Amino acid sequence: MRNLLGPELLWLLIYGVAHLVAKANVPPTKAIDDFIGNCWLYMPMLAVLCFSLWWVPAVEKNWLLLRVWVVSILAGHFVLEKVLSAYSTQGPGNGMSWLAGMLWLFVVLVVGSIIVKIRF
Repeated sequence: MRNLLGPELLWLLIYGVAHLVAKANVPPTKAIDDFIGNCWLYMPMLAVLCFSLWWVPAVEKNWLLLRVWVVSILAGHFVLEKVLSAYSTQGPGNGMSWLAGMLWLFVVLVVGSIIVKIRF
């Protein structure tokens, strides 16, 4: 059970939600399009949830920082790619949203790593 709880499960759930959002936007609706347009902002917030795993006693702490980095970068890419592909108006704004989301994700990973290393 200790190895089951981790950043991989969290990002897998987030990818499932991104897949459901992409399916829900088949006839484009304004509310879902607005949510998709702001997903670049939500990805770094979701990465903060990965760093909250250090406060959960049932999570294995060995190699957790490396796991958080690898899974956050890979899954962040796939989640952003999936959700931005469902945006109704494709254009250069989607690429910039992906880039902004990945850059902020990287910043959150660096800051979170520093805080975790200082705290634990």
